[in-house]
Amino acid sequence: MRLFFLLLSLGLAADDEIFVEQTGSNATIKLEQLGSSNLIGGTSAVSGTMTALDLDGTAMTLTINQIGSSNIFRSDGINSDNVTGYFDFQGDSNVLDILLNSNGAYTADYANLNLQVSGGSNVFDIEIAESSNADYLDLDWIIDGDNNDFEFDIDYENAVSNIDVFGDSNTLTFTGSGYAGTTSSDSAYFYLDLDGSSNTFLITQASTLARDYLKITTNGSNSTFCIVQSDGSSQTTC
Repeated sequence: MRLFFLLLSLGLAADDEIFVEQTGSNATIKLEQLGSSNLIGGTSAVSGTMTALDLDGTAMTLTINQIGSSNIFRSDGINSDNVTGYFDFQGDSNVLDILLNSNGAYTADYANLNLQVSGGSNVFDIEIAESSNADYLDLDWIIDGDNNDFEFDIDYENAVSNIDVFGDSNTLTFTGSGYAGTTSSDSAYFYLDLDGSSNTFLITQASTLARDYLKITTNGSNSTFCIVQSDGSSQTTC
């Protein structure tokens, strides 16, 4: 296993930066930053200019805690089967960018990702797998705050996504594609529990020969939902 960290602490008045590149199996990585305007990214970055980190290997456990505002976490390839990820972001105006299995070297099977977000005006972009390579994905979100923008894209054969949203004026865009399967044990599930008002949700389940499931429970007013389920026979939009 090869593991490389470069940590720069630029003083109490400046930003902290962590650059990471890792190769090998059974890695356990935990990164925590406290404060504002901090960065986590790749080793090719230089101070003040952040590139995306690269983590390769199977059976990886990754824990990311960024507590504060205006922080950035940027990955361009968390390439792993059996990856367990814990992401905790507390604060406002943070940016999260996750790409899991970007190059097809790993299949992203049996990934278990837990994301907890507390704060407002955050922007999150998550892409998981390609070519239907996210078998048995378990993705759990807890979002507590207002005016957040979340976008995630999954290419799967089997996936369960549980989203809990507590807050107002959030925007969430979900796209699920791939081959979901034709039996209950081989299908894709999306569960949304909303407590808040004036939220916007754009949800697309477009698996080939799909057996997709969707359940939404809401408590609030003035929210907008656009829901599309398609098995490829036709193109439908809201």
